Amino acid sequence: AVVSTQSAHYGRGNNDVWAFDTDTEKWSQLNVSGIKPSPRDKHSSVLWGTKLVVFGGFGPAGEVEGSEDEGDSINFTWFNDVYFFDTETSVWEAPNVSLVGGPVPRAAHSATLYKEKMFVFGGKDSKARNQDLFALDLNSLEWNKVEDAGARPAPSSFHCAIQYQQFMMTYGGRFNDNSHSNLLNVLDCETGGWYNPGEGTLPAARGQTTLSLLANGTLVMFGGSDKFDVLQQCCQVFDTQVYQLDCKQLKSVEVPVPAEVEKADEPAEQQTVQQTAAPANQTPVV
Repeated sequence: AVVSTQSAHYGRGNNDVWAFDTDTEKWSQLNVSGIKPSPRDKHSSVLWGTKLVVFGGFGPAGEVEGSEDEGDSINFTWFNDVYFFDTETSVWEAPNVSLVGGPVPRAAHSATLYKEKMFVFGGKDSKARNQDLFALDLNSLEWNKVEDAGARPAPSSFHCAIQYQQFMMTYGGRFNDNSHSNLLNVLDCETGGWYNPGEGTLPAARGQTTLSLLANGTLVMFGGSDKFDVLQQCCQVFDTQVYQLDCKQLKSVEVPVPAEVEKADEPAEQQTVQQTAAPANQTPVV
């Protein structure tokens, strides 16, 4: 996220905060205060005004102070907590967010901001990858599951997402069988309708890529990885190609609204901030 001439970065596997000054092209570690998140990675963040909104992620459960080896007797878990970081005061805040109707703890999901709401899609929890969609009202701090329809992406994690006007775009990601997607999926946040543009040269399948939006409405994608090796727990193919898409060609999607939608009671595990941690000395696959 970029604020003024600096970008704030919330660290992988740590809970420190760094800023990159785009004028001087130099990094600096920020002196922060307040209630900060526990160390984690694969979380998401969106910029809401001057605040970074951090959600979820994967990391050690509980305190890890004094441990020299991250893999030594540490339980790992998924999170569904929310934190605000004020980029002007460098103060962390843990808002009182209702968990009712919200997502289960997860990591490697995506998040975008539209009309004062943070939209969270997919990601992996302790059981499998997901294709559910939630919206957090950042004013009321209440979650709602979004009723969507159309060409919804398959359950995935490690995809990327970006917002352009009313459209949330997701690209790529890793499926439950560890293969990757090469689809661009577009959600109309006004109607809840998904569709696939699917024109032009499709990039190769990948996950862990980046999407950037230029001022002229051009979407730019760079890099990514594919061919996940289960034994080595990492991808074997890495990409350096650059692709672009004209977002001004995106269209609104009309979705029929059902007369009545039945909503099941939320499972018990959705009412907790974090799920049961993995056994000590065993890091679960995310």
